[in-house]
Amino acid sequence: MRCDECGDILGGALLETLGRIVSLPDASGDHACECGHPEMRRLPDGVYRCPACGSEVTPITAPVSWKSPEHTEAYWSGWLDGSYGDPNKFTHHRRLAKWDGAADRLDYYRGHRAGYEARLKKVTLVEAS
Repeated sequence: MRCDECGDILGGALLETLGRIVSLPDASGDHACECGHPEMRRLPDGVYRCPACGSEVTPITAPVSWKSPEHTEAYWSGWLDGSYGDPNKFTHHRRLAKWDGAADRLDYYRGHRAGYEARLKKVTLVEAS
């Protein structure tokens, strides 16, 4: 078999790779699951659920029980970045840019610091055990 474009012979590894690509499922959605399923379904509450393996992804804006009402949304956004984000790039977090007001940015900073401290406690506990 020859390539229509350049005339080279198609064979071996190239045909094997093309065969694998053709056998992949169509990615019909924007949210593929880690298990390989091409699309997670969005439920009415905003959670994405994989029909194949049952895993769920909750968006950051979804109401959750661990967020106490005494802190603002900006605080919890910062807390998540401090706990799970890259601690060396504080000023480059996308969620920080979302907050325009000085009070919101201060709450984000306070949350980031609290989240980072929680991360350090978790690491210390793991190292001790």
